[in-house]
Amino acid sequence: MFIALVHEGLTVLQSPDVLAYAGETVTFGCSFKYRPGSMVNVRWTRAHGLVLESHHPFYKGRLSGSFRDLLEKGEVTLTLSELEKRDSDLYQCHVSNHQGESGTGVGTELLVIERNQSDTDDRKESKRDTSTELTIYRATIALAGVSIILLVTTLLLRRRKDTQRQQSAKGDSRAGGNTSEDLHYAEITFKAPAHTEYASIRTQQL
Repeated sequence: MFIALVHEGLTVLQSPDVLAYAGETVTFGCSFKYRPGSMVNVRWTRAHGLVLESHHPFYKGRLSGSFRDLLEKGEVTLTLSELEKRDSDLYQCHVSNHQGESGTGVGTELLVIERNQSDTDDRKESKRDTSTELTIYRATIALAGVSIILLVTTLLLRRRKDTQRQQSAKGDSRAGGNTSEDLHYAEITFKAPAHTEYASIRTQQL
């Protein structure tokens, strides 16, 4: 929605009133009928007649205007950042061309208010809660990761022990069979006949 004011044949439209909090950024809009090929001059003022300029000490680093391509479409904007309570005022857009036509918008009333302490505290509390939830979430993910690693490690160690136990059992089985066989032959070796036959050789003399 724009409010129009006709002055000396040139119609200038301005954006409606603006309510903002201190520290925020606002943009005022201004439009007018643009004739192709005509030179246009645009300036912004406050109600008490102060011309807004970016190099002004009070607005240095806080004030910026629209680009030329918007100006050629018959539109201009004014952006004011880092608002303070003393920025509250009526801002007017003045347009003139080389055909002698000029116009001034009815103005945009800016009201800057301080943010309530409770609102600030609520925002801080919200940020704190979000940070806490994020920390808990990260801790949960980390614990889950550690648990998975420990479980996998335990399973691998158990599997390795089972494999070693099976190999050991197979080795003992082979070793036991050999020993039993050796002992069997040893028993056979030690089980000699109970009596011994002696042979006598008689020699005859011729």
